[in-house]
Amino acid sequence: MAGKLKLVFLKDAFEETIAELESWQRLYEPSWFYWIKLASPAVDKTLNNAIEAGPLAVSNFSLAARNFRRAFKEPGPGSQSVFIAKEGLNDYTGTAIPFHLATVATAVGVTQRLIVDVVASGAVQTKDVRDFARRLRQSDPFISGLLSCKGVVRHANNAGFSLLFRVPEGYTIVRSLRQLLLSGQPHDSLSDRLEMAKQLANAVCYIHMYGFVHKNIRPETILSLGKTDEGSIPSTLCLVGFQVIRNVDGRTCPATDQGWETNLYRHPLRQGNNVDYFVMQHDIYSLGVCLLEIGMWEKFVTYDGPDGAARPSKALGLARDGLELHNASELKDHLVALSCSSALRAKVGTKYSKVVEMCLTCLDEDNMYFGDNREFQDEDGVSVGVRFIEKVIGVINDISI
Repeated sequence: MAGKLKLVFLKDAFEETIAELESWQRLYEPSWFYWIKLASPAVDKTLNNAIEAGPLAVSNFSLAARNFRRAFKEPGPGSQSVFIAKEGLNDYTGTAIPFHLATVATAVGVTQRLIVDVVASGAVQTKDVRDFARRLRQSDPFISGLLSCKGVVRHANNAGFSLLFRVPEGYTIVRSLRQLLLSGQPHDSLSDRLEMAKQLANAVCYIHMYGFVHKNIRPETILSLGKTDEGSIPSTLCLVGFQVIRNVDGRTCPATDQGWETNLYRHPLRQGNNVDYFVMQHDIYSLGVCLLEIGMWEKFVTYDGPDGAARPSKALGLARDGLELHNASELKDHLVALSCSSALRAKVGTKYSKVVEMCLTCLDEDNMYFGDNREFQDEDGVSVGVRFIEKVIGVINDISI
């Protein structure tokens, strides 16, 4: 599909392509936005015309596309800074989100709720925070899985930053995915779980398209958004927890948190003292572990001991001595085996199982799903991360219920 879109833009036939699509929903696939990002300036006029005079579906898509393109433009001399004075939060009261570092901020007389995501000092460069916040200013969470960013508050004495994200109107229930998994509430809707998986994959893809990597993808950094009138578990997910986000072109320091419950979601090359520099595929591996947990809808981490410490759950299926927790390669092999097990396939089917395996083995030399690396690169420098997740999303979309 990406090759077709590339040819479309080269032929300046954007309007005709829109008319030929079978479903407007396909417009929101990441591949469309990637090629819109690369399109020549001539497409801006087409998008503006569609916003003003096109049918509603065309107008909505064109507005989202224009906002996405604008996110990559350097701000002009009179542009508003993304940095907000700390006094801007004085009227807000923060409420903790269980099993999440962020808080929900509310203010009397203000309908807009905020997610306050704290970034520790030294975990990220100021320039990366500024650029990331600017690119997410007009993000549509229902397309990208990333909340729009209101701005950034600097902490005193260089103690870090707070990223302020807008909660969509009407969504009053905010929970972490870890909280949902620990609740024990059953999730019998396969279609909803597939939607959750697709939204999470979308979020990872869009982070990479924005030119960043997350480095901390796990149920504690994934939020579920719900409305008060929803009786079932909400399927709307978004990705936050940007404590260690960085630009894909930058170098990073090794992660300092080496707890097993965190390493569970890290590729073996990112564990221990001698770690590789972070690449997009490390995010994809973390995505795979989360998709495994969503597919099984079983918690892998529990805190039910008398000391409240993190313990591996029965669903994780480790040996009684738990030695795999201390051997990164063995733990990865165990997760890959679990992705191919009947325990997962009985709940979500073979295709979903293959998606999880694709993610967990994305850096393996013999990955039969990744295939030839050249399939995920071209002369325009399309990143491996974006193209690979496109393939993941494509398989999820192909699952019939």
